[in-house]
Amino acid sequence: MKITKPRTGRSTVTFGEGDAPFVIRHSSFVIFRCVLPFRRVLLVPLLLLTPVALFASPSGALREYNAGQYDESLKEYEQLLQRHADDPRLHFNAGAAAYRGRRFDEAAKQFNEALASPDVKLQEHAYYNLGNTLYQLGARNPDPTKRIETWENSLKGYDSTLKLNPQDADAKFNYEFVKKKLEDKKDQDQQQQKQNQDEKKDQEQKKNQQSQQQKQDEKDKQQQQARNQSKEQQEKERQQKEQQAKQQQANQSSPQSKQKPDEKDQSQPAQSYAAAQMTPEQAQQLLDAQKGDEAVLPMKPTEKPKQSNRPIKDW
Repeated sequence: MKITKPRTGRSTVTFGEGDAPFVIRHSSFVIFRCVLPFRRVLLVPLLLLTPVALFASPSGALREYNAGQYDESLKEYEQLLQRHADDPRLHFNAGAAAYRGRRFDEAAKQFNEALASPDVKLQEHAYYNLGNTLYQLGARNPDPTKRIETWENSLKGYDSTLKLNPQDADAKFNYEFVKKKLEDKKDQDQQQQKQNQDEKKDQEQKKNQQSQQQKQDEKDKQQQQARNQSKEQQEKERQQKEQQAKQQQANQSSPQSKQKPDEKDQSQPAQSYAAAQMTPEQAQQLLDAQKGDEAVLPMKPTEKPKQSNRPIKDW
């Protein structure tokens, strides 16, 4: 923890790089006021408490607080609140101890209870410390939306402080600090949102391109399959035609030595008739020709036919 001197001349406690300097005001009374990393703490007078409440005394709680024993101080204030639950000063001091102990949820609860005080000055301090507490709660919230919402409520706390005391310099400082943080956060979230949208858009475009490419690939594959099937069918038809042509050529080139039964039967009467008109010598020659596969020629008659009706020429 680093101690510095702000413009106001009051002590400043800085808890981290991301925290604003919060001023802590001290007084001789039992009241304190803390701020974003605290700009002040005031302790309210609790001298009106009855002796019954002194089993846990305001002075003992303050002593624990000044010694840095914030949890012990908070416990003593809670014991006092068991008997004086409607005392806004006890709620305020319990909230301050909880804040110092970094129990910000409990601090916000106690400061809200202190707002019921009829003391305007105590209301001013309660609004101020509530603004600090809400800033710390927002800074620790991982949800960007809830962080912004909590910081906006923090600004309302400072704004209420300034309405009660427009001259409160610490409230003005913290208001501007949180406002700047809030604006930066909104700008950062907008940029992040735009970046996410652009990335989502790019992913969708890439997905659409991949889908279109897959469809085109499937279409090309189907077309290629159709072309392959067409080529196979054409090749099959060509082979069939070649086979048929070869078969026809083989049929045309085969010997036609065999006669049909009816042709053979028709040739038998003619041969029988020719054999009946042949002389024995001609028949023998025909048999010899068939054995030697020689052509059969008609035989000349041995004698000239007699022409009894031929006129006699008288020269």
